[in-house]
Amino acid sequence: TAFKTQNETNQGTRDMENHLSPLHNNIVVCLFMILYFKLGTEVACWTRLRLKRGISRPLLHILLSSGVVFWPYFDQSDWSWRLNALVPAVVGIRMIYKGGIVRDPGDADVANMSLSNSPGDLLFGPSFLPLVMYYLGIYQFLKPECAIVPAAFLGDSLAPLIGSRYGRHLFQMPLGQSKTMEGSIVGVFLGTIMGCYFYSYMMGMQLLPLRIILAYSAIAAVAEATSPANMDNLVVPIVLHFSAERVQLLIPA
Repeated sequence: TAFKTQNETNQGTRDMENHLSPLHNNIVVCLFMILYFKLGTEVACWTRLRLKRGISRPLLHILLSSGVVFWPYFDQSDWSWRLNALVPAVVGIRMIYKGGIVRDPGDADVANMSLSNSPGDLLFGPSFLPLVMYYLGIYQFLKPECAIVPAAFLGDSLAPLIGSRYGRHLFQMPLGQSKTMEGSIVGVFLGTIMGCYFYSYMMGMQLLPLRIILAYSAIAAVAEATSPANMDNLVVPIVLHFSAERVQLLIPA
């Protein structure tokens, strides 16, 4: 026949995968991650120049944390599965270098990631997130925390977008900055719930019970609201990490 059947196509795909060694497979997946983030960076620059300035930072945070969707394609039989952490490691080092050494206010990364157009901002939130993703990729690879923490980053990134547009009810927690109820509830809380389901599904992981996801989402929302300025990308994952065991004990699966 002129057209292959679906089974023949799937078999051909499997045959191609079988020709790749674990090392070459992991290199290919890593290259796709690099291309994905590079294209995402270009889109973020475009949104900053053509649309609203405040969109580029949360967009890049979402893109970086969503890199976990590539992780299931790494072959853990070879040491090179750790290449999953290459992109966040490079981004984190880049943020520290540009924020602490170069310190150029006109740099594109400063324009994309800084809340105040100050290079020093890169040393906080923009560097914390990739370094946390590096930690997850090396020490928590394909474990539940790899879905929970990126989901919290997703919710945290959605919060300012929702709060700035629809926020009407302001509040302020101790140590934290002024927030909107709409951003915290719709963005952080509901965004974390959505992210847990999405990332767990994309990584082929068993879904956590809804009550546990609700508990993690509530913890993420409170931690984000009480975090000092520009520290939420570090405070939220630390709180989630150390509360994981307590949540499992108090709310059995």
